[in-house]
Amino acid sequence: MSDSSSFVSDFSTGDFTSPLQVEFYNYLQKIKGERSMASRSDINPADIVKILPMIIIFDKVDNDYVVRLMGTRCADILGELTGVKLNSTAPGQEAIERFDWCVNNKKPYYHIKPLDKFNKKHLNSSAIVMPLSDNDNDVNKIILAHHFY
Repeated sequence: MSDSSSFVSDFSTGDFTSPLQVEFYNYLQKIKGERSMASRSDINPADIVKILPMIIIFDKVDNDYVVRLMGTRCADILGELTGVKLNSTAPGQEAIERFDWCVNNKKPYYHIKPLDKFNKKHLNSSAIVMPLSDNDNDVNKIILAHHFY
C-alpha cells in the first residue's frame, strides 16, 4: 500500500477500536453462513440499526468504486459522497489500492488512519472492510464500518 496508514489483513475482533465494529463483523460472519462472503441482499438494515450511521457501501464498477450508500455519521465527518467515484478524489487513490486487495483476495481487512486528507487532523478513523458477492465468487461491493475517534 502506498500510504503510511495501518492495514491489517490478519486481525481479530480484539484489534477493533469500537464494539460496534465487533457487532458488524460478527453479523456479516453470521449471515454469510457457509459461503466465503455475504451478499448485499443478505443484509437486513433492521438488524444493524445502531451501526448504520457508520457504514459505507461501495459498488465495484470496472477499475473503480462508487459510493452507493453512506451512513449519516460518515457523511458528517467525511462529507456527503454518495454517487462519487473514488478515482475522482485524492484520498480515493489509496482506498482503491486497499479495496483492490479485498476484491482480489476475497477477504476482509482492518484499517486505521488519520483523517488529515479530509482536513480532520484531530481525528483518526478505523474501519473493518469486507467484500460482498452476489454469487460467492465475484466481489461486486465493498462494505465497511467506520469508527471515528
